[in-house]
Amino acid sequence: MRPANDGPGPHLSVSDTAEVVAFYTDVLDAVQLQRECLLDGRVLQAELAVDGHRLTVSEWAEAGSPAEGRDGVLTIERTDPEAVLRRALAAGARVEPPAGPAQQPTLRDPAGLCWTVVGPQPA
Repeated sequence: MRPANDGPGPHLSVSDTAEVVAFYTDVLDAVQLQRECLLDGRVLQAELAVDGHRLTVSEWAEAGSPAEGRDGVLTIERTDPEAVLRRALAAGARVEPPAGPAQQPTLRDPAGLCWTVVGPQPA
């Protein structure tokens, strides 16, 4: 995994933070950078790095700020993109057909964020 960008990434408001974090770590090899929990152990917020992309997942959003990041497509590079797609489908994601000239299918995760998984780029 490449180092994460220093800038802020998308903030996803979800119904179950722990479930979404588990999806990203299990399927996309995300790394947790920060995790805030309530006293009962429920995950309130987590900041993740996924192949150079940073994102925050929480069960709340600041007043007046819509959830960000669901309109764009994030691209990650994996040695075996087909294996990632199979794991994602098994974990509840949907694969959407390529749009326009793009040859790669888009993966929509259970939180609604879109990803394109590509193979290693030739040197």
